[in-house]
Amino acid sequence: MIKKILVPVDGSSHSVKAVELASDLASKYGAEIVLLHVLLHGQMPDGLKKAIEIEVGSRKTSSDHLVNMPQQILARVGSKKDTLLTLEELNYIGKHVLSSVATICRDKGITKVQERVEEGNPANIIINIAEEMPADMIVMGNRGLSDFQGLLVGSVSHKVSHLAKCTCVTVR
Repeated sequence: MIKKILVPVDGSSHSVKAVELASDLASKYGAEIVLLHVLLHGQMPDGLKKAIEIEVGSRKTSSDHLVNMPQQILARVGSKKDTLLTLEELNYIGKHVLSSVATICRDKGITKVQERVEEGNPANIIINIAEEMPADMIVMGNRGLSDFQGLLVGSVSHKVSHLAKCTCVTVR
């Protein structure tokens, strides 16, 4: 039986699909969902940075999780390619990413939804949180927003699926 599902999210379309699948499973089994966003040591993932640059350039919302982001963060990230964000800014962005996908869970009738923002190595954090909960299942996107880096050092989903002690489902 599935009681707790951990869903790492980074704002990518693959992570949104993972939230949708986890929500379907949670509604069937009455499980709790824990949404996790891992901060990337002062830098925003490339895909999210590109979405923000598009947002600044077009002044239209390109993603739901960017709707309420303060203009100063958008402008700062959009104007410089190598902008390092403060921990406070990354937390703010992470919370918005989580709140946008939490609505998917709630729209599917999931009442037990927890949102967590953590900092560190994504694969290690995901595995540690899964053991700490303990999670019965991890549902995550096959590719996140930092695909190129993942190709060089091994993808997060690949590491998690090999090292986690619970069932892992990878969504494409």
